[in-house]
Amino acid sequence: MARETKSEKSDLEYREKPISSPPPPPPEPEPQVEEPAEVVDEPEDEPVDDGTLTPEQREQKRLARKPNIDHLPNATVVLDDNSILPLFDAGDRIIAERHVSFLWGHPWLDTRVYTVKSINDEKGEVHCIDDELQHYACIGYKHPFTRIKLCPKKGNPFTVPKVKNAGAGLPDATGKPKRRGRPKGSKNRPKEVIKLERQAKKEGK
Repeated sequence: MARETKSEKSDLEYREKPISSPPPPPPEPEPQVEEPAEVVDEPEDEPVDDGTLTPEQREQKRLARKPNIDHLPNATVVLDDNSILPLFDAGDRIIAERHVSFLWGHPWLDTRVYTVKSINDEKGEVHCIDDELQHYACIGYKHPFTRIKLCPKKGNPFTVPKVKNAGAGLPDATGKPKRRGRPKGSKNRPKEVIKLERQAKKEGK
């Protein structure tokens, strides 16, 4: 009986070993669909400055940021001799609305909230700290193009307080102040009268 050599045995094992199939190709990546970007509508009354705005439109856009301080009390008073005195002291909060003095129409420059540190009455200067920027500032309360207002010690001074019952107490057409409630004579009616009135209304229908 013939014996197989090592080379013939290894060759036979190689032929008898099943041939493995090649691995499947990797799946193709799914195409990514880009979602449309969210479109933010710009307000019509405030056009975007893309370089095409006219000087009038730029100025209108800038003035739209001007805060209203008309509801706040004045921080200065003019005496009979035309001298101006401040109505505030060190530690108080004030608002200064500045206007440009050397341009036609004296346009609005800025409106800032300050905390007063000291006052120079001779020069009309107020040395203070800017509440937002936290830096030193010097304001002239005698300057003809600077409007100064008093503001509360806390809270947002630009918020206009809401007026409740604005029409209460105002006179009517007769000149008498208005009163709330039912007209005179409609209260405390007897129950018998109310029943007769209701019965008369039903019979009238």
